[in-house]
Amino acid sequence: MGVVGRRIGLSLLLIFVPALVGPGLSPAGGDSGPPAVVTDPVSFRVENPDAPGETFTVRGTLSRPGRMPGCSSSVLLLLHGTAGGAFAWDFPVRPEKYSVTRALARAGYPTVAIDELGYASSDHPNGDTLTIPAYADITHQIVRQLRDGAYTTRAPVRFGRVGLIGHSAGGEMAELSAGTYGGIDLLVVMGFIHTVSDEVARVFTTEEIPRALGHDYVFFWGSKERVHHFHHNADYIDPDVLAKVDDLTTLTPSGLILTIGPFPSRAVMGSIKVPLLLMVSEKDAIFPVDKAHQDLDLFVAATDKTLHVVPKAGHTFHLEPNAPDTMAALVSWLAARPAALPAC
Repeated sequence: MGVVGRRIGLSLLLIFVPALVGPGLSPAGGDSGPPAVVTDPVSFRVENPDAPGETFTVRGTLSRPGRMPGCSSSVLLLLHGTAGGAFAWDFPVRPEKYSVTRALARAGYPTVAIDELGYASSDHPNGDTLTIPAYADITHQIVRQLRDGAYTTRAPVRFGRVGLIGHSAGGEMAELSAGTYGGIDLLVVMGFIHTVSDEVARVFTTEEIPRALGHDYVFFWGSKERVHHFHHNADYIDPDVLAKVDDLTTLTPSGLILTIGPFPSRAVMGSIKVPLLLMVSEKDAIFPVDKAHQDLDLFVAATDKTLHVVPKAGHTFHLEPNAPDTMAALVSWLAARPAALPAC
């Protein structure tokens, strides 16, 4: 039982989940000429405000357009959801279809996809200390390092502009970081709003919170079958993608589960002024699509805000068959805002 867990107490609903994921792949492209995408390992030294006195390493992959690998005009920092990792953003099954990082880099947008602290290749401190406010603070630290060139990779650069993309729990982290600390130029929230289904509220309060109170890392949702139910449209997703998701799904820090229920970003949404894209899906079993418009209205200071509904797909819609159309919509939205986040 963790100290932070006790401090927070039993909250209500909540959620987050995977946008899951693994290591970046090597350069991708044709047989001749420069590769379409160049990838390099990247790492950041960060402090956890809920575990003062220690530093930790967050690891991930920097993906850049092959034609301009030194481009420093902008970068997008990608935050995954519960049970996930960087793999969700550069999925190892048919990456030409399901890799978000490659689609963005081909369009001229460098990305950094990280394994958040407590996941996969990054350090694993006590999971009770990995709260939503802590993740928001760590996100801000990484944003500053991207701007300052104070991170570790081959040929680091100082990025002029930084955007955030968060999926599910990563969307909550991104909103809380943006609203609390600022320092970003553009925000994309995928698969996250501040209202959950009745089923999710019940399962979260009666099963997930008690489980998280007993261990500092837990298998979120309790079983792979329930992950399938809440994260995907089982009648639509490719079976081989679902099988790989099963292989890659990871444990979730209990501090995240015990602090996401009240949605702390709700208190700071009104201070977010940068261009905002909210992407939700028609068949999301966690966040009801019919509540998305009212969520968009909560960003009262954002004069440039857009809602995009992905048809057919479930919660983790960037891993479902119409992912290329979804990525095309994202790229189109970014391309229309070069002043906020210029492409290479």
